[in-house]
Amino acid sequence: MTRISQIQSFVQDYVEAIAQVLEVEVEIVDEDYIRIGGTGHYKSMLGESVPRDSLYCHILEKGEPGMIYEHDKNPYCLNCILRNECLELASIGFPIFYRDVPVGVIGIIAFTAEQKERIVASSAKLKSFLSHMSSLLGSKLMLVETNQRLQHQVQEAMAAINGQNNTFGAMIGQSEAFHHLVQEAMQVAPGISTILIRGESGTGKELLARAIHKASNRGGQPFIVVNCPSIPENLLESELFGYEGGAFTGANKEGKPGKFELADHGTIFLDEIGDLPLSLQPKILRVIQERTVDRVGGKAPVSIDVRVITATNRDLESMVQDGLFRADLYYRLNVIPLTIPALRERREDIELYLWHFLTKYAQSLGKEIFEVDPRLLQWFVNYDWPGNVRQLENVAEYLANMAKGSAVGFEEMPRYLIAKENISFTPGLSLEERLAEYEKSLLAGYVPQDASLEVKMRVAEELKISLSTLYRKMEKYKIN
Repeated sequence: MTRISQIQSFVQDYVEAIAQVLEVEVEIVDEDYIRIGGTGHYKSMLGESVPRDSLYCHILEKGEPGMIYEHDKNPYCLNCILRNECLELASIGFPIFYRDVPVGVIGIIAFTAEQKERIVASSAKLKSFLSHMSSLLGSKLMLVETNQRLQHQVQEAMAAINGQNNTFGAMIGQSEAFHHLVQEAMQVAPGISTILIRGESGTGKELLARAIHKASNRGGQPFIVVNCPSIPENLLESELFGYEGGAFTGANKEGKPGKFELADHGTIFLDEIGDLPLSLQPKILRVIQERTVDRVGGKAPVSIDVRVITATNRDLESMVQDGLFRADLYYRLNVIPLTIPALRERREDIELYLWHFLTKYAQSLGKEIFEVDPRLLQWFVNYDWPGNVRQLENVAEYLANMAKGSAVGFEEMPRYLIAKENISFTPGLSLEERLAEYEKSLLAGYVPQDASLEVKMRVAEELKISLSTLYRKMEKYKIN
């Protein structure tokens, strides 16, 4: 399988969009002279071979563009086996490069006198346009290679999880901030000290707590999760500390152990500890200090051996100053602080998460997803993800469900998150105006609002233009 044939669905959409802009027919041929994409007369001939002794042979061998205006007189046509059957009146071809090696040809063809006149009159502009389109295809091939590498990294991470070689393997990341966090967590995991995990909602605080528990010598013992805001305040005390039989109306006659007792010899994870009512904070402090719990209605304390891990997305320091959180409890909880960076602070992890979740949900749906539209991938990296990893996972699950083939793009994105991208063309425009409109639409898709200098440099590199050229075109089209 050639590199271009791996992206055949993308190629076909690509040639149809170009044909719509130029009002001529377009085809793309791979290095084995197989037609991978085509419009008009050639749309029904996908997968068929094209003549080797032709213009495309010269383009692939020399890596240079070529043109034919008179098929019955051009030397490239003399040895073509289809010379007597050819319906083409004019054509321009441009090589497609992968790592500076020609791997295919993109060609525009005239089958009518009107199309031929359009090609001949604008040959210089069309060659420039094809050069740009060729560069975009080359970037797409590079992206596919990058995606495959990222998928390989995900597979290695999942293999580590399945083989239990790394108890932190479920926490995927490649950024320096992520690796620093994991190193800290692994260092403190074997101990018994209380840990406070800070981070925004959706960053994976519970996942980190579970990884720490699993890496400790308590890994085979219970891991009990308590989400503090989800339990009504009037029930929270009995849920945490348990109660004796007959302690209150409706109580179980035999009594009930609380979450701390259930976590004996293991770990209790108090999520969103910042929402703990002030009335219960002294009792939590006593449990941590004395390693005993007092059941509601109980007569004697119950000894426990529990490691406490808490988490919050709130500013506990400000809450202490405002009298909303006890200072003594804060210091007892904050023995070992760990902070999970927000996803926008480690953007180099975004592609890895995207492929991890796409692979996960595609497999559960019996699908295979190999491609992500480069513009969508750029959007993922640039988006701030206020819901962090949890939000990204939800979007990836949606994409996997909406995928109709092996590729996903803006068309599959949730409508509430981003408007569906369409390229529309104003009727009655000249060829030059259409090319400008198409270029503007492409650039707008690559350069998001408020794009940083780093993003613009990456876009310029991907489009194989200088940064100054990118700025000039953005100014010309009033982009951002």
